[in-house]
Amino acid sequence: MSQVLTSTLPEHLSARRTARRREWGVQLAAGLLAVSCFLSAGLLIGPMNVIRKERQLVIDPESIKGLPPGISLLGKLGTFRALAIDWASIRASRLKDEGKTYEALELHKTICKLAPRFPTVWVNAAWNMAYNISVLKYTPEQRWQWVNNGIKILRDEGIQYNPRSVSLYKELAWIYWHKIGDIIDDEHRNYKRALAVEMEQVLGAPIVVVRDGEYLDWFRKIVDAPRDLEAFLQQNSEAAKFAARLGQVDLAPDEGLLEFVARNLRPELQREVLLKDAYELEPQFERRLALLTDPETAEARDRLLAVVRSEVLRRRYKFDLDFMLELMDRYGPLDWRNAFAHALYWSSLGDTLSRDYERTNRSDQLNTARFVFFSLQSIIMRGRIVLYPDFDDPFSSYLDMSADTRFIPYLFETYLRLGKEHYGDESDFKVGTPGRVYMTGFVSSMENWIQLLYLEGGEENFRQAENYYAWLRQNNPHPDGSTQSRYSVTLDEFVMGDILDQLLTHRAAHGLIRSLVQRGLKHLSLGQMQAGATAIFRASMCRDYWIKDADVARNERMKMEKMSFILRDAIEQFMQAEEVAPLFKARLWKNLRLEQRLMVYDRLRPYFVELCERQNPPWAVDVAFNAPPGLEEYRTREQELLDAPRQEGVEEGTKFKE
Repeated sequence: MSQVLTSTLPEHLSARRTARRREWGVQLAAGLLAVSCFLSAGLLIGPMNVIRKERQLVIDPESIKGLPPGISLLGKLGTFRALAIDWASIRASRLKDEGKTYEALELHKTICKLAPRFPTVWVNAAWNMAYNISVLKYTPEQRWQWVNNGIKILRDEGIQYNPRSVSLYKELAWIYWHKIGDIIDDEHRNYKRALAVEMEQVLGAPIVVVRDGEYLDWFRKIVDAPRDLEAFLQQNSEAAKFAARLGQVDLAPDEGLLEFVARNLRPELQREVLLKDAYELEPQFERRLALLTDPETAEARDRLLAVVRSEVLRRRYKFDLDFMLELMDRYGPLDWRNAFAHALYWSSLGDTLSRDYERTNRSDQLNTARFVFFSLQSIIMRGRIVLYPDFDDPFSSYLDMSADTRFIPYLFETYLRLGKEHYGDESDFKVGTPGRVYMTGFVSSMENWIQLLYLEGGEENFRQAENYYAWLRQNNPHPDGSTQSRYSVTLDEFVMGDILDQLLTHRAAHGLIRSLVQRGLKHLSLGQMQAGATAIFRASMCRDYWIKDADVARNERMKMEKMSFILRDAIEQFMQAEEVAPLFKARLWKNLRLEQRLMVYDRLRPYFVELCERQNPPWAVDVAFNAPPGLEEYRTREQELLDAPRQEGVEEGTKFKE
């Protein structure tokens, strides 16, 4: 009989076996969970990549049309990339202090490549170039080069990598508005000249228009032009034939063609009128000019020029042509030779692209939006550009910037629109006003607009000034609701009161009167007849007020010259001013009244001869500054006055009495 042996595991061995089985179960469960997590993560890669692109956490090759090969290598530095950026930033600052600016430039570019999606590195690089390094230079050419370097690193690279970073747009707008447009830099006028000449070379001399819509129609041709030059030449036989004819005179459809057109197809040059008959053109130049002014090829020429201009604006300056036209529809006929127009463009584009973007700096976004007000107000004060370009030396160009009242209605509507958009939900918002926050700046601006419109003259300007004055009277009362006393006078008294209050001494009165006369002559030289006549009339009003003011001592009043003498001296000074381009002196001469030309002709004739001889090619003096009719009779009359015997008993100073 067999016996079955049984035994039980000790308790500690049984517990170990049970724990081991549980461990296997946990490992199996963890493995299955890990596999499921990996599978789930794989499903999320697509949506996460979309989010990363939207939030600019990675470089999107589609947005920048290909990456520089160095970026992929530098990106593999991993954690050490931050250390490399810190070291390079410190080194770049030292190089700048040591005057090694080009080495600093290359190091800044390296820093930006190390962190292309970090907007701050682009902002710092641009600021160093446009502000810190530029002021270390001594010539306008070098300074402009470094300001331009700051613009390019933001516009051509930083924004291309970070197309929705409002900080970059704000910085770019600031360089245009503050560094170039404002007067804080010693070389600001040369920056303005360089930018204006550069843009005129691309767009050509601005066309003469009667209505703003005509200017927009001209620019719309560039916007609507085909955006592939090679395809356009293949599809348009007339343009292709014209391009072939350009090749026969050593011109091509590129920036060289635009430069030749800008240099030589300016209507105000008036070659057939001002140049001496004996002057002969160089044969190649004459063939080019004949081709580009041939009426039979005008249509093909204009279409080809529009395509080339479109390509240069998009490729070189990174402009969105459709957005440019949209701004001009909204804010008026922007002159792209003006830095304030560029500031308006980049700030508006940045504000548009950064909306609803989570990584947007709210402070930068608000400041960027405010550039709309800053830029338009600056255009009103200094937006009308008159340029006589020197393409060989842009810094020698004649540039004049004056008020442009055409933009006042656009800024008025912008204040009301943005005020309602930003503060329309507030309980104290009043419809038809810009809101409490914008109100102080708005009122101050409106008072300046009223004065500008009034002094410029013209029926339409006066009507606008009346409407804005009525708006102030109604919408800017005292806290108790009553009309402010300064708005209780007539429009004439409101504007002229501030001006006449300056007539406290002979020096102040004489300075103000001469300032108004100079403004009038300047307007006349620019062909702005209404504004010129109005300014001279206001100067005469101020003189009459001074002469008749009982509060002014008689001896002080006696010091004031006759208006004809003041005008005569001002004309002579304006004509002989070196900063005024000869073309505008010739235009002023034709726009002066007959008696004004008679007063100064004999005095200025030697200068006119010398001025015309200095031109290259020389001008015909008898055409540019022709003798006024009735000159002999005027000379005889003046001589008779000089020869007349002095009257006995006439009190000294009687000639000053009215």
